[in-house]
Amino acid sequence: MTERKNKNASPLLGQTAPAFTLADPVTGETVSLSGYVGRDVLLIFLRGTWCPYCVAQLETLKQNFAALQDAQIAVVAVVCQSQWSVRLSLRASPLPFPLLCDGARTVARAYGTHYWLSHEGFNLSHPALFILDKQQTVTFAHVGRSMSDLPLSVILEKFLGFLPGAGQGETA
Repeated sequence: MTERKNKNASPLLGQTAPAFTLADPVTGETVSLSGYVGRDVLLIFLRGTWCPYCVAQLETLKQNFAALQDAQIAVVAVVCQSQWSVRLSLRASPLPFPLLCDGARTVARAYGTHYWLSHEGFNLSHPALFILDKQQTVTFAHVGRSMSDLPLSVILEKFLGFLPGAGQGETA
């Protein structure tokens, strides 16, 4: 278990989350992380709206959004794509939380999730999940090492208990 923990560790754990301001492609407004001070934040980095694993993670968040809101947890997702492509994707499947565009990859770099896919310069974010407390300290971090390595459902169940069936006498 320790080996896996180290493999997905982030040097940001226990540190103040890097501040950022990114565009919301739906509203056209900018969203700053500082606007969430005083709230717990579930911050997700995704590879892209074209990634089937990322789409599944967004759907999981969408299905559990009401429970997260009830617990006063803000959800913010970041994707390294252009505003145009994200806006197009969200027309077909809108989200109840912001999916922010990090086209320059500056936020992904600050959080240590950015990587180059190939020598041709196609650069993405590893799938990653950060939980920030009300003072924006990173209290949990998981940086995935493959496109499917984002255990969002497991994290929601373990830390938040919001998944269907969680806390109803089921055993793992």
